Amino acid sequence: MTFRAVLALFAVFFCSHNLSAQDTVVMNSNDFESQVIYSARDSIFCDYKKQQIHLFGDAHLNYTDVDMRADYLLIDFGNKEVYATYTLDSLGRRVGQPIFVQGTDTVKTATLRYNFETEKAYIQEVAIKQDEFYLTMERGKRQDNEEIHFVNGKFTTCNLAEPHYHFFLSRAILVPDKRIVTGPMNLWIMGVPTPLGLPFSVIPQRKERERKHGFLMPQFTAVSPYGFGLQNLGYYIPINDKLQTTLYGTLYSRGSFGLKTRTEYAARYKFRGSFEAGYQFFRTGFPDSVKLSNIELHWTHQQDPKANPKWSFNSAINFNSNSTNKQTLNPQNPQYFNNTLNSDVNLGRTFIGTPLSMRLKTSMRQNSASGRISLNAPDFNFTATRFYPFKRKKGIGKVRSYESIGMTYFLDATNRADFSDRYLSNGDFDSIGQTFMNGAKHSTTIQWTLNLLRNTVRFTPSVTYSQKYNFQSIDKTFDPVNEVVLVDSLNRGVFSQQLTTSGSLSTNLYSYYRFIGKRNTLLRHVMTPGVSFSYIPAIQGGVGSYVNTVNNTPVFYSQHERSVYSEGYSKDVGRLDFTVVNSFELKQRSEQDTLTGYKKTRIIDNLTLSTSYDIFKDSLNWGNLNMGMLINPIDVLNINITGTHSFYAWDDSTGVSNSKYAINEGQGIGRLINFSIATGWTLTSKKSREILQDQQQLMATTWNPQYQNWMIMPSQIVSFEIPWKISFNHLLSYSINSDQETFDQRKYTPNHTLTLTGDVTITENWKVTATAYLDAKEMKVTNTNLVLYRNIHCWNLLFNWTPIGTNKSFMLTIRGNGQALSNAQVRLQRPPFVL
Repeated sequence: MTFRAVLALFAVFFCSHNLSAQDTVVMNSNDFESQVIYSARDSIFCDYKKQQIHLFGDAHLNYTDVDMRADYLLIDFGNKEVYATYTLDSLGRRVGQPIFVQGTDTVKTATLRYNFETEKAYIQEVAIKQDEFYLTMERGKRQDNEEIHFVNGKFTTCNLAEPHYHFFLSRAILVPDKRIVTGPMNLWIMGVPTPLGLPFSVIPQRKERERKHGFLMPQFTAVSPYGFGLQNLGYYIPINDKLQTTLYGTLYSRGSFGLKTRTEYAARYKFRGSFEAGYQFFRTGFPDSVKLSNIELHWTHQQDPKANPKWSFNSAINFNSNSTNKQTLNPQNPQYFNNTLNSDVNLGRTFIGTPLSMRLKTSMRQNSASGRISLNAPDFNFTATRFYPFKRKKGIGKVRSYESIGMTYFLDATNRADFSDRYLSNGDFDSIGQTFMNGAKHSTTIQWTLNLLRNTVRFTPSVTYSQKYNFQSIDKTFDPVNEVVLVDSLNRGVFSQQLTTSGSLSTNLYSYYRFIGKRNTLLRHVMTPGVSFSYIPAIQGGVGSYVNTVNNTPVFYSQHERSVYSEGYSKDVGRLDFTVVNSFELKQRSEQDTLTGYKKTRIIDNLTLSTSYDIFKDSLNWGNLNMGMLINPIDVLNINITGTHSFYAWDDSTGVSNSKYAINEGQGIGRLINFSIATGWTLTSKKSREILQDQQQLMATTWNPQYQNWMIMPSQIVSFEIPWKISFNHLLSYSINSDQETFDQRKYTPNHTLTLTGDVTITENWKVTATAYLDAKEMKVTNTNLVLYRNIHCWNLLFNWTPIGTNKSFMLTIRGNGQALSNAQVRLQRPPFVL
């Protein structure tokens, strides 16, 4: 609508008197582009000489997508402007501050002067809300391209007039739906400026479902081995709907720094993944002045199973040039106690309509404790899952017994190396190449399942034949001078084979015991006994021998002892295995169950006894008796009991077993080799358990720049909706002392630990979590952790304290609430090296 049209309307509707309080004036004509609607609660005054309209009391102006409200509006047709401001009530408080709405943006000001023709505006004390952000500015100018240039601004997620915290912007430019570009910015907390800030920043703005480029706020670390630092200052780049990347930088005052890039990609119903590459340089201060560097690579790729039913590709690569998780620029290192780094890349092929599949895999295992790296490059296997060659294509009539004969086939070929991580850090690839071993093996199994005695007993015979071919082998000779065995490693192929025949019998026995009483209680006992037999003749091949000239005895050995598919020398093996599995369930009448009228309670989920007998051994034929019991009477309680018992006698001074039975030597029915009882107990309300499950599912499906931090720092995920939660874990175990020299002094080595975790919401804004680890054997607390969380409306305080343990430390973190500024944190920390 042009200004001439507005002026014409003014002439048409001009009046020399005041309109009544609730009059609404509509300006409209066929010559105009749109209506101009204005109204006021108290009065409307028209001044013909000055070409002005004054609107008093809850004044309202609407034109196209612009909606303006204020307690006082002045429409000046001579200057082509509209002026809006507030009034004061009898107590001197502001009433009806101007509100300017255009599209999805809302601007609240103290005064506003807007030009219809140029669409420029001068505003004072502006308040703007976009997404989670609140932006206030002392003075600003709106340009014709809708940009707002302002000075003395406050940027926050707090919706109070005086925010608990904000970033003070000396000057900035707001580009609607795109970004805020600022000059120097400074963090204020509770009206007090802090020394933390940035020389400039670019804060992304976005429309709904639209992502924009912009900086991610860093984490401020006050104390660390590397000095004061800014951690993970980032810049987010959404390339398109399927690809986004983030650049991170970390800098510490003593010269340490880190650079990292993280790229995430996804194609709906096809695949998703992320790639991360980083370089870290470590420099400690006086007096050590240590300089180190580290390269990290992480790549995860997941293919949707529906994307391609034939081919699949997945990867999970975690590489660290230092082979350790302990060296990092993050003072609160969540992976400090993790000594392993695992990497896997898998390519699979499935032949639809057949039982055939194959896979090509490359994997690497880094262990910082041992300093070793294990590499499989590559590993190939071909599998034929169970198929039934004698089964009729069209089954007519009764199923014949031979139709249940099934076959499987498996082929594996690998190229494996195991070497010291020093080879990799020094670039000694020749030494790495010399450690590679390779070979291939395959096996086939024929199995038949027979149901006997009216399907009450199941008999399963099977035959397995396997072959191995290793390209590396050994040769042993005896040195009569030094009386030692010499071992030579050879690049010579060696073949071996194995034939295994086995059969198993199993059945289920049910017992019911009814108790006297009104609740009609019934106890059900299910016992599953089983017996199996296996026979492996000594036909393996690849057997070498040498003569011990000291006693003139031949010694046989396997030439595969140091091969990729290693195996030892063995004679004929014939073994019987015995197993009994029990479960107990209680069934009671219950009025709470409206469907069946009964309540079922599992008393013992699993009570297992198992042992074995080797036919061809000349002594110690009986294997150990293994016992296990799992009890889960209620959802919050788990009890797991395990034990191992030996039937044979032993030497009281060394603990070494002999071939005689303990009962014949006056040592009872034997001895306990090891025993453990583990109890897990978690108490919280049913509603709280549902809240925790919902939070975990939400984190797994929602991406945000701080997603990785949420996953590795679970203590920062606090829900005040959970009033309380207590977890108790107890482990008591005994294992026989394997040290023969001290066996007569201590028969068993005990281990007794307690772990207690509590989570209490004191008030709606205070929460405390505590974890304690107790060595009950020494009656000593080995580690404790206390987390105090304070929610202060728009920001929160986190105090993490570990007063006892090898990782003594404390950390005070202040950060804003909400997803938008979750990465903006201030940390004050004393790491373990200080304490």
